[in-house]
Amino acid sequence: MALYSRKAAPDWSAGDDPDGEAKCRKFPTPHTEGSDAWFDDMEEAADICNGVTDGVVCPLRASCLVQALTNCERFGCWGGLSQQQLGWMRKKFRNKPQKWTVENAPPINLFKE
Repeated sequence: MALYSRKAAPDWSAGDDPDGEAKCRKFPTPHTEGSDAWFDDMEEAADICNGVTDGVVCPLRASCLVQALTNCERFGCWGGLSQQQLGWMRKKFRNKPQKWTVENAPPINLFKE
């Protein structure tokens, strides 16, 4: 187990560029007044990232997904994918980072009961 990140997180603020900023920072959550988004509802977080709520996909979605898979993030919504989807991709495409794309992820309904 590593106690450090293998890959540094992208600059979520995009250097104060509002068009390049991570979308999860722009939505208010019950836990925050400012910019750290911790969503209680992972489906809502995925919808925000994937552009379901407003039709605009997060500009950092791909780099967020690669960072999460590289660092074996187990909790939360990363790159617009659920925890189950991330686990599936981690197992299916082990040591194949070129396959770590949102397009290669399984559909979320595969994991619903």
